[in-house]
Amino acid sequence: MEKVIDSIKVPLRGLSNGSHTFEYQADGEFFQTFGSEIIKDAVCAISIVVTKSRDFIKLECTITGTVTVECDRCLDDLQIPIEVVRGLLVKYGSEEDADSDSGDDDVMMVEETAAALDLSQFVYDYVCLALPLQMVHPEGECNPLMTAYLAKEAGGEATVEYNMPFSGLKDLLDNKNN
Repeated sequence: MEKVIDSIKVPLRGLSNGSHTFEYQADGEFFQTFGSEIIKDAVCAISIVVTKSRDFIKLECTITGTVTVECDRCLDDLQIPIEVVRGLLVKYGSEEDADSDSGDDDVMMVEETAAALDLSQFVYDYVCLALPLQMVHPEGECNPLMTAYLAKEAGGEATVEYNMPFSGLKDLLDNKNN
């Protein structure tokens, strides 16, 4: 395993045709280089299988580990397990050579003279896309002080229905049906 601090690069120059495997380790520092405000810390093992041929390079990226984020409910640290398997096709040529009609986001163009392929942005994006939309502790595992505070605040104010801008429309619909 190679310790990664700021980038994940796969060498292209001198790489023979066939399949090659590269192993990396990404931690919180790696995600902080992107200015991530969501990911506070991480321990991720990254395995990239590179299959090189004369015309293209096929990559299969597997990311497993845990990511520490802030719970949306209680604001305490929350560890989320991550397991991602994504493919990427790398073609030789310039961006102008790319077929703009294909619409395939998993295809990357690279010059034939490129010495290495920097996959840092792709790994960061893959991990961020693997995170759930709602990042909360399982029921009953949130910070009890914050949960008590939220319950107290919810009891002290009007219900959510009365704070909604279109709540009056419901009354109109009820009156029409009667």
